[in-house]
Amino acid sequence: MKGNRLAYIDMVKGVGIILVVIGHSTYVSEGVLTWLASFHMPLFFIVSGILFAHRHSEREHFGAYVKKRFFGMMVPYFAFSLIYILIDYYYLYAHPEIISKEFIYSAILQALSLFGISVLWFLPAIFIGEICFYGLVRKCAPWALGLTGFVAVWVPSFGMKLVQTYIDMEKNPVMTWFGNLLMALLRVFPAVIFLLIGYGLHTWIGRMRLKSHLEVGIGIGCLFLNCAVAFANGRVDMHFLVFNNVFYYYLGACSATLGLLLIFRHVKPLWLLGFLGSNSLIVMLTHLDCQIMSQAIRFAAGMNQFIPRAKDFMFRFNLYAALLIGELIMIVLVNRVGFFLIGRKKPVHMEGPGWWQRAGKALKEKRFTRIK
Repeated sequence: MKGNRLAYIDMVKGVGIILVVIGHSTYVSEGVLTWLASFHMPLFFIVSGILFAHRHSEREHFGAYVKKRFFGMMVPYFAFSLIYILIDYYYLYAHPEIISKEFIYSAILQALSLFGISVLWFLPAIFIGEICFYGLVRKCAPWALGLTGFVAVWVPSFGMKLVQTYIDMEKNPVMTWFGNLLMALLRVFPAVIFLLIGYGLHTWIGRMRLKSHLEVGIGIGCLFLNCAVAFANGRVDMHFLVFNNVFYYYLGACSATLGLLLIFRHVKPLWLLGFLGSNSLIVMLTHLDCQIMSQAIRFAAGMNQFIPRAKDFMFRFNLYAALLIGELIMIVLVNRVGFFLIGRKKPVHMEGPGWWQRAGKALKEKRFTRIK
């Protein structure tokens, strides 16, 4: 897949996963959380749509495509569901005051219903969404794709009323499992919409022939639009299908993602940002429920005891530095030793700084050719 790697896409994913981690740190203001939630998860679905188009995935055999996506998405889902549950069992017996058996039973139901424990919710959503999207692209005309997207916008709202009215009222495990499953399936609809948007953006961006500074300017304008729309719409959450104003939600998510894409198309490839982006799945899976976040918080709090001034600034600096180091270690460990946890059959090759230097040179030559 080396030849299909897009450096600027990796950097956009790197920005996205950094924002996800910052949002989960809880040491940010409500306003920042409102802004982050407006696009940081939709970004990954839109980028998946772009990569679907870039790789011409619709040309693959259906069975081969499903197998590849299952190993890439659902194997990590079940593997890390088990890891999270085992960690919870450890805390149940080591620190019973902070966790209960009911909590673990709830986590097991969430895993089995595809609702997802914590951050794992996005894996079934993108897996089922991509399978549905594959069929739509193969079988539907462009106008039918647009109509499907329009209809899909409204389905989660009606579905959530069903969940809240009939299923949340029940207290038995079967109805809880069914409610979780229904919510997991409802997430597929916005997933398909964002995949469709990304699929269209790939063609639109590829045909742009503007000068670099104009594209960057448009990108910055898109980010300003996202900020205005995000604060007008309020706090949203794709995890729990909280959209508020649906039009504002999709406009804000798309404008921010488009803005980042246009800007990073003309940024010299940055190895660390791209490295985090190309390994964003590992960062997503490990930063919260594998205790990287909690250990980083403990480290930052411990360091603050030796700093008499500027405690808040230094706490955040130490926190994010510890998170970065911890995640870099986890990326290497998972790719080299735990590769089977992410659906791989052998250790994963990781792109070093040399590849990014070559990508930067290729980008420079592409700019020169376009201007010429």
